[in-house]
Amino acid sequence: MEVKTAERISTKKKVKLRVNATEGNNTDYQFVISFYVFQEGDVQIAYCPSLDLSTSGTDYLDAVKNFYECFQLYIESCLEMGTLTADLKAHGWKITKKSITPPTTRMQLRDKPMIELLEKNVNFQRIVAPVRLSALV
Repeated sequence: MEVKTAERISTKKKVKLRVNATEGNNTDYQFVISFYVFQEGDVQIAYCPSLDLSTSGTDYLDAVKNFYECFQLYIESCLEMGTLTADLKAHGWKITKKSITPPTTRMQLRDKPMIELLEKNVNFQRIVAPVRLSALV
């Protein structure tokens, strides 16, 4: 298995992540992943409800960079163990032979940690990042 380094493009308002993982499979899956960045105390938190992944950083860009690394490790670990499909399905993702679809934003907002954030009136920024994945198992 080969996981290529992703590109991180940051501008004033956008951050895009691209992940390429190959394992001799010719099927490419393209999807978007959403995560949220918000301040908690002295740190910035990056949280992805559709995968229940979170990380932190000293500032906004550090949290985004750390989230990318967390996401990359998640993909690599699941591919290594052969559990990516099962894990995505367990988190509400829809997987067919031709597509991967994350849970809807409405479903993600029903997630307990997201409900707690909304109840605290935390200001957060939603980041939608495109992902290209060439292997699922």
